[in-house]
Parts: sequence; C-alpha cells; structure tokens
Amino acid sequence: MHDRTLKRIFILAGIALILWVLYLLKPVVIPFVGAFLLAYLFSPIVEKLDNFLPRWLAISVVFIGIGVVLTWAIWFVVPLVWKQLIYARDSIPAGIHWINYTFLPWVSQTFNVERMELDTDQISKVVMDYVQTNYSADSIQAMALKIAQSGLSFISIGGTIVLIPIIAFYFLLDWNRMLASMKGLIPRHYEQGTMRIVNECHSVLGAFVKGQFLVMFLLGVVYAVGLQLVGLEVGLIIGMVAGLCSIIPYLGFGVGIIAAIIAALFQFGLDWTHLILVLVVFGVGQIIEGYVLQPFLLGDKIGLSPVAVVFAVLAGAQLAGFLGMLIALPVAAVISVLLKHAREWYERSSLYQSPTSTVLVENNGQSHTVSVESEHVDLDLEIKNTQDNVETKPNNDPL
Repeated sequence: MHDRTLKRIFILAGIALILWVLYLLKPVVIPFVGAFLLAYLFSPIVEKLDNFLPRWLAISVVFIGIGVVLTWAIWFVVPLVWKQLIYARDSIPAGIHWINYTFLPWVSQTFNVERMELDTDQISKVVMDYVQTNYSADSIQAMALKIAQSGLSFISIGGTIVLIPIIAFYFLLDWNRMLASMKGLIPRHYEQGTMRIVNECHSVLGAFVKGQFLVMFLLGVVYAVGLQLVGLEVGLIIGMVAGLCSIIPYLGFGVGIIAAIIAALFQFGLDWTHLILVLVVFGVGQIIEGYVLQPFLLGDKIGLSPVAVVFAVLAGAQLAGFLGMLIALPVAAVISVLLKHAREWYERSSLYQSPTSTVLVENNGQSHTVSVESEHVDLDLEIKNTQDNVETKPNNDPL
C-alpha cells in the first residue's frame, strides 16, 4: 500500500518548483502569457472566419482589422488629446493667478489663517538651489546612466509589444491541436471534473472580456461627452482617464470627479453652475454604470468583490507592470473559480467533517468479503473457507 500523503507532498513540491521556475523566467514568460490571452480573446472570431477561409488567412484578417481600428483610433484621438494638452499647458499661468487671487484669499478669510501666495520665481530658485546642492557631477552621470537604462527598458518593452502579436499568431494557428493536446494530458478519472472547472473558467473570462472592457469604454464615452457638453476644455482627457480607471471600482469616479472639478475651477473660476454640471455628469455616469452597464453586461458572472479587484490590480502591477495590470482581473477571476472548487473539496474532506467508516460483509458461498470504506483508508479483505477435500472413488463392485 502506497503512502498517499507522501505522494501529495511530492505533487505539491513539483507544482511549487514549476511556479518558482516560471517566476524566475518572468521576463520570458510574460510575452507568452500575453500572447496566449490575446489568442484566447480573438479565437472565437478566428473560428468563425475559419469556416470559409484558410486558417492563416482568417488570423491575418483579424490582426489586420485590429491594426486598422487601432490606427484609426490613434489618428482620431491623438490630435484631440494633443490640443487639450497644449490648452492645459497654456492654462497654467491662469491657474496660478486664480490660486493666488481667488482660492488662497478665500482660504485665508474662511479659516482665519495667514495669507500666502505662489511665487513662480521663488519656486524656480528653490528648485535650482536644491539641484545644485544635492546633485554633483557624479550624480548627474548616475542620472544619465539611469536614463539610458530606462531607454533600454523602453526598447525592451517595445520589443515585447511587437513580439506578443507574432506569438499570438502561432498560438491561433495551432489553437485546436494545442487544446486537444492539453485535454489529452488530463487523467481519464479526473477528466469530467477538470473540464467542468475549465468551462466555468471560460465562462468567467468570457463575461469579463465582453463585459468589463465594454463597461470601461462606454463609461469613458459618457464622462468625455458629458464634460465636453459642459464646456470643459480638457473634458476628453479626463473622461478617457476616468473610463480606464473604472476597471477598479469607484477609482474612475474618484479620479475623474476630482480632476474635472480642478479643471473647472481653473477654467471658469468659482462658478457654481459649472461645478454643479460637472457633479451631474459624474452622477449620471454612476447611475448608468450601476443600473444599466453592470447588470446587463456583467451581472454576477465574475464574482469578484471590490476589495479583491483592487488587490488583484495592485498585485498585477507589482509583479508584471502594466501588462500585469491588464491580465490581473482575468487571472483573479480564474483563481476565484479554483478557490470555490477548493472550498467545496475541503468541505467534503475528513479535515472539515468527522471521519466516517463503513464495513460491509458479503457472503458468496465459499468466501466472505469484508469491505472497509473510510476517509483515511480503503481496504478490501477476502476470507476463504478452507476445507479438507475428501476424494471418493466410485464403487464398481457388482451387486
């Protein structure tokens, strides 16, 4: 009889070793993980086109379509964003004037504190004195080296971004065979349960892909259009940033409303009409998100609490940077499914329930079979009755 506990320890040690090696190979593994997720995201479209096009051509059509859409979005959005950035730069003197002659006097009168004002010349002098005092030639060389290393990191990131679509292309080319091969590795005894978990993970990821990103996009559109209608010059930038940040519950709302109020104060001064309109835009956005977008696009399919979402995004950023933030929520959704099944297994185990044993005795004529079923051991005993065999010879004596 083999030791099941020892076997499980070896399995867990093997899994831990594999995860540790993958962590050490993180810079190499991340492009493959991103490519796999990209292939998974667009595999349904490729499968539909594969019905009447060669597979390589179907994949090429999908990637060309993605490139066209991204190019069009960049061509349309970048000039608007650049224009608003220039406006924001030109508005800095007016903002400083408003702070010195409107905001700070109001603070002084309201809270009965000493009046102060921002002196740009003095601020520039303080910054230059600090640089000259704390940064020598060696520090400047170190800073230049750090900037050069940052440039190399930027080139590496650019290479990774270019590499991901290429790897995703080959993933899609071999997608069905790869999935069949993975399914073939599942032990036959566990195939049904494993496929049930895989299907649940697929459902959760599908809900996330079709729901969360669509919610982010539509919410960004609502904020951007609303702020533009209010007359805020940088409304497009604020709306886009608020939509992207809404991947974390309430973060998009908080960042957006604070940035919009500050921009409205700089542009219109203490104008209560525009401030109220800004609040109305974000209030309408929250109503649309809570009563329209979330229920119809997401519902309860992902099953992640706001605390879990925040932790997942921050952990993804810490482990893998920006790409980690992008894949954090899908990975967290899958982990939540696995944890749910792990809890179900735990609640059925003897560690959670009191151990039970069952003894069955069967009489099959010449033998007795004793079956012992327990949470700790399964044992079958067979007891045979041994009897002396007496051989009798036939009697051929004539009568």
